[in-house]
Amino acid sequence: MRLKAKVTFKQYLRLLYSLAYEKPVLRLLVAFAFLLLIWIILSWLDLFNLPEPLIYQYITLILILVVQPFMIFYTIYRNYQSSNHLRETLDMRLTDTRIKIRGESFYMEILWPRIFKIVERKRWFLIYQNNLSAIIIPKRGLDESEINEVREILKGVEGVPLQLNS
Repeated sequence: MRLKAKVTFKQYLRLLYSLAYEKPVLRLLVAFAFLLLIWIILSWLDLFNLPEPLIYQYITLILILVVQPFMIFYTIYRNYQSSNHLRETLDMRLTDTRIKIRGESFYMEILWPRIFKIVERKRWFLIYQNNLSAIIIPKRGLDESEINEVREILKGVEGVPLQLNS
């Protein structure tokens, strides 16, 4: 099967934010910030007999709700801008034995047994080469029959963990 794919910065940003914030640690941090915000608001309103928040609580809230998302954005931006592979239009061929990818400045072939895992998301297929690096296939440029064909090829890959429709 042959596919063409181009991932824009906006798409890449949305994908990586969703991947980052599905991690339990970041979800716990956001929940903690939410509780901290409730505490601060309730102490301002003087509805309950809560202790007055100190500067440390305000700093923690700013770090979690402002600095952390900005640092994630900055890291995603730098990664996207520094990678020719992400910004190029990719010509991909999925076969029963391998995935072949040709960009404007590179060519790569990966045998399926060398793949770490495969994840299908609502708008993407992610083919992980290791636990941090993935080949991104957007579904937006595919019709339903092509999506089903990609699913069938990925289901046929033996020895690779497959997570469909997460």
